Order: sequence, then C-alpha cells, then structure tokens
Amino acid sequence: MNLASVIVGHPGERAALIDGDRTVTYGELRASVAAIQQRIVEAGFGPDDRIVLAAGNEPLFAAGAFAIMAAGATVVPINPFSPVLELKRKLETVDPSLILVGEEGHWIIGDPDAPRTPMIDMTTLKPSDVQPEIVARHDDDIAFMLLTSGVSGDSKVAMLSHKNLDWIQESITGPEGLNRDDVTLGSLPFAHIFGLNAVLLTSLRLGAKVVLQRRFDVDESLRLIRLHKVTSLTGAPPMWQRWATADAPDDSLQSIKHATSGAAFLPIDTYTAIKERYGVEIGEGYGLTETSPVVTWSRGVDIKPTSVGKPLAGVEVVLVEADGTPVDEGDTGEIVVRSPGVFKGYLDAPEITSQVLTEDGWFWTGDVGVFDSDGYLYLVDRVKDLIIVSGFNVYPADVENVIMEHPDVRGAVVVGTPHGMTGEAVVAHVSGDVSEQDLDAFVRMRLAGYKCPSKYLFVDELPIAPTGKLIRRELR
Repeated sequence: MNLASVIVGHPGERAALIDGDRTVTYGELRASVAAIQQRIVEAGFGPDDRIVLAAGNEPLFAAGAFAIMAAGATVVPINPFSPVLELKRKLETVDPSLILVGEEGHWIIGDPDAPRTPMIDMTTLKPSDVQPEIVARHDDDIAFMLLTSGVSGDSKVAMLSHKNLDWIQESITGPEGLNRDDVTLGSLPFAHIFGLNAVLLTSLRLGAKVVLQRRFDVDESLRLIRLHKVTSLTGAPPMWQRWATADAPDDSLQSIKHATSGAAFLPIDTYTAIKERYGVEIGEGYGLTETSPVVTWSRGVDIKPTSVGKPLAGVEVVLVEADGTPVDEGDTGEIVVRSPGVFKGYLDAPEITSQVLTEDGWFWTGDVGVFDSDGYLYLVDRVKDLIIVSGFNVYPADVENVIMEHPDVRGAVVVGTPHGMTGEAVVAHVSGDVSEQDLDAFVRMRLAGYKCPSKYLFVDELPIAPTGKLIRRELR
C-alpha cells in the first residue's frame, strides 16, 4: 500500500485545510500534490530517495508529504524554525537527495550556510489537473524518517513504514475516535510524530477538516476553536495549562468532543482546571516516535486522571525488570511494547536498533510504568535521562555536546528541572572560563530554542561517572 492514496477518494469540494482566511479543498490539495509530484519526478527523484520536507504547519506541508509518498520516496520532515547549523547536522545523518521548501522554510533557499542539497521551491508551483500515478509500495517500505536523538547525543533517524502509520490511523478512528465529520486543530508541529500522525495524516485520511495554526498562540487557538467549531483538540500539557488560564470566554471549548493530552505528564491541577472551567475532560495518551506514536489511549474507556489510559487493541504492553523478566502485578517496570505500529529501526544503525528492538518485535521504551487492577497504565519514571520541554524531547548529551564545542568550556552536565509553564526546563552545569552571556549566545546559534538551557550554573569541577548518570541524578 501507499499512504498517499488515502486522500484520493474524498469529494473534491470538501474542505480539507483551513489556513487563516483560506480554505483548501480536497480537490485543491490533490492538485497541489500532483504538481509537486510531477516536479519531483521531472527532477529525477523517486522510489527510495530521501526527500526532506522543510515546511511548517501550512498547506504545503500536507501537499509535500503526500507528493513525496506518491512518488515512492521517503518523507523526512524537519522543523523549519531550527537554526541552520542544527539543520545541517541533522541532514548529515539523513543524507537526503532533495529538499522541498514551503513558506515557513523559505529562508533556507537564500541562506549561505544552508545545505548544498538540491531544492525545489514548492511556493512557485502551480496546481495541476493531471494526477500522476501513485507509485505502488509494499507495507514495509519506509514512508517517513523522523529525526530523534539518543542518550549518546548522536542524531538518530527512526524509520516508519506505510503499514506502521496506517495501522495507528485505523486504530484511533471509528465510533470512539476521529471520524470524517470532525474538525481538528493543527497546532502541534507536523514535523513531530504526535502532530503528524495523530492529527494531520489521520484527519486527512478520514476526509475531516484540519484548522492550521502555524505557531501556537493561546488566544489565537481559542479564537480558531470558537470560529470553526473544532471538535477534536490535541495538545501537550503546557498547551493545556495555557488554555486553562487563558483570558477567554468559559464557553470557548463548548464544541470539543475529543480532548487529548500527550508527549509529557499532565498535572492533575491542569486536568481539574480544564474540567471545572470548560466542562471538558482530558484523556491522556502515551506513545513514542518509534511506536508511530500511540501505545495507550483514553478514548472509548472511562478516563482516570493521571493515567495514560489502556493499550490500543492489538498493542501488547509488558512491564519488565532490567533482565527482561516480567514484574509482579502492581509493581513498576520498564515498558516494553509490541504492535504493528512499532518502527523498523534506526537508519544505518543496526547496533543501536538491536539494543531497543528485539528480533521478535518487542520495543524497549526506556520509560517506567505501572498498571492498576483495571489495566490502566501510569507513567512513573524514565530510564533515560530525557528532559521534556513543552512536549519536546531534549536529550542531555545532545545539549552537552554543543556546550563542549565552546573552546573555553572544560565540562558540562545538563539536567531537567520542573517548570510551571513548560513542564521541565533545561539547566546546564558548566566548568570553564566563559561568561554566561557568551555561552548562551554560542548555544543558541546551534540548538533549537526549546533545547537551550534556561539557566547556567558554573562550578569548579564536574566529577562525572563513566556513564554520567550518577552525577546527573545528584545535580537534578
């Protein structure tokens, strides 16, 4: 199967995307897809080429993604707001054949430091009435490659097949999930798996409508919800925290039928504030890039605050000790998952893949959880030293490696600290002869904003254990 085919049968006049004052119908979306696909093929690219999609939450992201898949190639979405030096580091890992540039990523074309990869400016292409044939793909062929990072700080690329994404889409739709009459708010970044598959691709598969928000703004998001009568609202906990305290009418969420939080722990105070103010009950979910992303879900079951719900039908979840032995009922253990949504591995990294993915399909998540007697999962810890800022993963070693590039830094250890608005914030402990102002400017040139430390603490020595974990725990 080829996921590009899921938008083919929808009525042409039906609204697909709302972007500001503009409505893009499914017919117009398909015409844009056709034009981009034609240009890709004319440029000599096709099956198995890796094509970077540099676009934000805009119509050209959707059109570009479907066009790349229709040509038989693999989509590599990137955040177009990342600093150019970070983009270059990530693209070195992927080694793409081509970059498609949308409105939000248009600055890349003229940037002298941008990658020298061939580019196609999607903003210059006119819609086409001639739809090229969609290239046939096998279920296990790779549809998307998503950039992520490991505890080592090295960039990794998770490979997700057409079947991986398709299976999750089917699993979260239907009577208890999304349907074609839903209106979703697309404010989560589409370059990340949560916004990509759980919001954008699933909605367009159904023939539903997606209201785009290019950059999250709490007041604008509530205005869009009221204006377009949004029925499905999905966000990370910091977004829900802002909605809870927004200066807006208390009936702002009256059209919401499905409210979902994911990507990080949802504080009980936020859950209660939303329920009491708006009359909306938030259901939590749990998943990872490597699981496409949904593992557990709170739709179709009674919501238990602080729980991430129950495993989707067809998802196997076991809690285990470090040696793989299942824990006793009621005990905590590392969450290990097997389902048709589990990824195909990391690009060109068989050894790293084998550390987390067994030959019989079990994925070791690095997260620690516990089941209650009703089968609801609760997250209690992380095996990895992951920091989650506004729903985005920040790996300490990724930040430490950049800090250590400064010539006047001798050592660095990064930890997370609780933060009222973003869930967690990044704190760097640094030894060296450098000012905080100079080091902060140096780091911000090389990392996305959410990865940058909010505070630098300078120390004389950093006694780091071989793994780095002991000192990190003490600092935290």
